Amino acid sequence: GWQEVEPPPPSSSSYSLDSSHSECSSTETYDVPPPGEPASSSSGPAPAPPPSSTTSSVFSKSVSKCLLPDGRTVCVGDIVWAKIYGFPWWPARVLGITVARRGDTGLAVRQEARVSWFGSPTTSFLPLSQLSPFLETFQSRFDKKRKGPYRRAIAEAASAAKQLTPEVRALLTQFET
Repeated sequence: GWQEVEPPPPSSSSYSLDSSHSECSSTETYDVPPPGEPASSSSGPAPAPPPSSTTSSVFSKSVSKCLLPDGRTVCVGDIVWAKIYGFPWWPARVLGITVARRGDTGLAVRQEARVSWFGSPTTSFLPLSQLSPFLETFQSRFDKKRKGPYRRAIAEAASAAKQLTPEVRALLTQFET
């Protein structure tokens, strides 16, 4: 009674041949999408740096001080408030300032400061527009509700800034924990 067992239909074996064949050909003719998708693929809020045209080169040099957009001067070694996306204004010390200028126009294309964060071992590169002088803007930047590491970082920055104004000193001692 072996006749009842049917052999597999021939279509299945030819099917497997077909599928491997089509996979093979599809990889050969596969079109890679062109790189440089529109901005939707870029993540994060940071604006893209201006595209550098091939004709002009950008020269960057370290400077000891630089003018902020609001007209204040920031110097290496200054104590500043610095802002990183997702964090409050946080005290930091300016370690270095780099200004990049275009060779053909002399226009500054990028002004960056390297800062070390108080109360943290990390350093960051930030555009100068995200810095603010520590003492002058203390009252508008200081967050009375924050405690812990933030408060310790403020105290460190304040003592580093030394020339504590009476207002800052009053604010700090008022909130000592």
